[in-house]
Amino acid sequence: MSSGKKNILIIMGRYLPGYKDGGPVRSIKNLVDFLGDEYNFQILTCDRDHGDTEPYPNIKVNDWNQIGKAKVYYVPPKGFTFKVIRTLAKQVDLLYVCGCFNDYAINTLILKRLGIIKKPVVVAAMGLFSPMEFQLKYKKKKTFTTLFNSLGLFKNIYWSATSSMEINEISQQVKTTDNFFIAEDLPRKVERIKLIKDKQEGHLKVVWISRIARKKNLIGAIEILNKVKSDVDFTIYGPIHDLEYWKECELALNLLPINIKWKYEGNINSENVVETLAQHHLFLFPTLGENYGHVIQEALSAGCICLTSDQTPWSGLSNAGVGSTFAVGDTEKFVKEIETYACMTAVEFNEKSYSANLHAVNNSEESVKNTGYKTLFNFK
Repeated sequence: MSSGKKNILIIMGRYLPGYKDGGPVRSIKNLVDFLGDEYNFQILTCDRDHGDTEPYPNIKVNDWNQIGKAKVYYVPPKGFTFKVIRTLAKQVDLLYVCGCFNDYAINTLILKRLGIIKKPVVVAAMGLFSPMEFQLKYKKKKTFTTLFNSLGLFKNIYWSATSSMEINEISQQVKTTDNFFIAEDLPRKVERIKLIKDKQEGHLKVVWISRIARKKNLIGAIEILNKVKSDVDFTIYGPIHDLEYWKECELALNLLPINIKWKYEGNINSENVVETLAQHHLFLFPTLGENYGHVIQEALSAGCICLTSDQTPWSGLSNAGVGSTFAVGDTEKFVKEIETYACMTAVEFNEKSYSANLHAVNNSEESVKNTGYKTLFNFK
């Protein structure tokens, strides 16, 4: 590795070419794309995607692979051993751990607590402590945090949060000592494009894209559309992470009124997300919690209006004229907004679409210019 650059070890559950975990993979991919020339990124991760039984083709397992601007060390499931983590930790200046409830995170925290890892350890909260997210599998998470606090596993580490709000959320559950960095997730690089979307008055193409899991609240989107009177084509994309939840969603989808036509199109590769979203008018995402929400940035990039819950950092959509954020249960406001966009002419809507893409471009440029990651990586 070239001299002068800091060596950063990122430890995470899954990385490229995987895509089923959505946001975390995209977060680190964007980080590497933007800062890979300034830092030597090494990534320790699993050798297969979420739910897969076979490793990725054409990779070396238990060895380094050059993936974009990062070196990636793939291990099989349960391969995040003390030995592997300790060995790789010796070769870097700082460890950046995505989350704190997974086996790789627990093993890293134990090694740090025992003094075996000497280098700084930063844990990225990854939105895990937002109230609605923490309520999912609450007993398990509360047991973990209580145990970790009592054993001192959160001692002598640093936290990476995306906002002061997330710092407060972490502090509700974890014994901390003002050991925080704020580093907002970096968005995908966005190109300035002017899309001309086919749009008929009284009709709207609505899209939902994410992991199909309770946190993402597909059922909430269906409940909103159930009250919409305009004609809507509703398309759903994303991997099914929770089969029981998907069955609930299917039941609700089959009860939608005749003016709402729906279809499920399965997974799409991360690299094809923006061009897929560009075929639609409005992204409906009443999520229960996002620490960033890459798909919102991607939808804006594709010229989509975004209607999201207030459980994301995207509070400025309304002021920018590119969407709105409402409380998760405020169905009527979501419905009214959808009806407003459905009634627009092609000319009216495409002005909004143009603004959405411009908003994404500006957000991307500002995020990179003011990124907190450099402060985090350079602090020692």
